[in-house]
Amino acid sequence: MLFSVSQLSISRGKGNQRKTLLGDVSLSVKQGEYLAVIGPNGAGKSTLLKCLGRLLTDWTGQILFDSIPLRQWESKHFARRAAFVQQSPPAVFGFTVRQMTEMGRYPHLKPLSPVSEEDRSIVEQSLEMMSIAHLAERTIDTLSGGELQKVQLATALTQQADILLLDEPTTYLDYKHQSEIGRLLRSLNQEHGKTIIEVTHDVNRAVLDATHVIAISAGKIVFNGSPQYLMETEHLRNIYDVDFQMVEHPVLPLKLVVPGL
Repeated sequence: MLFSVSQLSISRGKGNQRKTLLGDVSLSVKQGEYLAVIGPNGAGKSTLLKCLGRLLTDWTGQILFDSIPLRQWESKHFARRAAFVQQSPPAVFGFTVRQMTEMGRYPHLKPLSPVSEEDRSIVEQSLEMMSIAHLAERTIDTLSGGELQKVQLATALTQQADILLLDEPTTYLDYKHQSEIGRLLRSLNQEHGKTIIEVTHDVNRAVLDATHVIAISAGKIVFNGSPQYLMETEHLRNIYDVDFQMVEHPVLPLKLVVPGL
């Protein structure tokens, strides 16, 4: 197992105001898996992702990464294996796309060492894979939301990490960019062997793209299984506390959600 999580819990606040964000969560993630994490707002999805990505460390329980306790991993060594793509990009205005993408090489560089020709080649390959090489000299503040999300993914690829931790990568994007990002992620998983753990509000994308789905509600896992099994109406109703309307996919043996009347 890449990740093995047992009784993971994390809380915030003091006294009567203390809130449990995750409570006794257990799960596992295999190499090459595409895991979608779904659930209502405030359920704890992003909190789980941040725990796996070491952005949050004040949790109790156990997280093993490659059979080693996650807290024992040295930061640079972990960054060579896993890349975190945030929902809201960091403020790096003034930097060009190429400069931001080069930042993905930091786990492989010694302190104060310059970027090598090999590093530059990896950067160029990542830009090409994300179809944004033509944006290389543009500054970050001139990009659209979809373009910026591609830059974040290119930066993650430049890390050469084999695991991508994605926090709602298509939120706020138009349909064109949602479709492009979706195709890129499927390619990274199916053709390049990347393990993907993605938090998403898009149930249909989770069903179409993921190999496995977990749902979190009120800080606990309430579904853990295949995309096909998820689409039985009672599961979604239990997760979101609302009725869903379904249609059959025109090509695949799957059901999809359609807006209610």
